[in-house]
Amino acid sequence: MQDDDILGKAYDARLMRRLLVYLRPYWPQVVLAFISIVVAAVAALAQPYLMKVAIDRHIAARELAGL
Repeated sequence: MQDDDILGKAYDARLMRRLLVYLRPYWPQVVLAFISIVVAAVAALAQPYLMKVAIDRHIAARELAGL
């Protein structure tokens, strides 16, 4: 017997269909959660870029009024 047989497959289409049936009444909340995750990921990726802009354009040029 292999480990995959004991633990199950990584992705099971039947299981996902069953879960979607249970999630169907909550689809607005699921969509909102998905959108929130995407927005949070974009914001997390934008933070280092905004820090770079602040340092390069304002702090390095000693123009602190731009901050």
